Amino acid sequence: MELVHDVVEPEAELSYEEYRRDVYKLLSDCYHLPDEQLLENLNSLDINRGQILLNLAEHRPDTSDIDSLIVDYSRLFVGPYQILALPYGSMYMEDKSRIMGDSSIEVKKMYAEEGLDICLKEVPDHIALELEFMYYLVFRETEAIRMAESGLAAGYRNKQKVFLETHLGRWVFEFTRNMAEHAQTGFYKNLADITSSFIRTELENLSINSKSIK
Repeated sequence: MELVHDVVEPEAELSYEEYRRDVYKLLSDCYHLPDEQLLENLNSLDINRGQILLNLAEHRPDTSDIDSLIVDYSRLFVGPYQILALPYGSMYMEDKSRIMGDSSIEVKKMYAEEGLDICLKEVPDHIALELEFMYYLVFRETEAIRMAESGLAAGYRNKQKVFLETHLGRWVFEFTRNMAEHAQTGFYKNLADITSSFIRTELENLSINSKSIK
């Protein structure tokens, strides 16, 4: 009996990777202090591209909500007295009494290895920066797919897998649980659920894909 393997057309593969790329970028933007540009981006989402974008659209705020979003963002991620959802990886993976740990330095080195600017205003393992790094890796993968460089694309997929398994995927679930528990706005409660669900799916899919490449 002849085995028939599913063949993924290059156009379909590229479309899916571009979707992943854009989700990472949008999630990263959502973990910066909210402003009018973020609201504009959320209100212009193409909800037909995938479930994540549809889910984000369900709780996209109006421009009149900007003040309540800023207050909730500050309560969750900034303080000043107590940070309810610590947005730094090292504070989950190491010692919660200090922000910059060994894992933070390791993340910074990984950024530098990709040629990224390491003169950061924020601590390198902030949730927004780790999501943006994943965006960058998927962006580079999509560029490799366009150039029909399958080996290069596979290399960037492996880098995504490594970064999720050694950093972002190790702490994001506890972080989003804290966020969902303490958020006062529907937007941030929804964002916590979406982030957790998306990263969980990413870990599963990248693990499967890495095995199929071997």
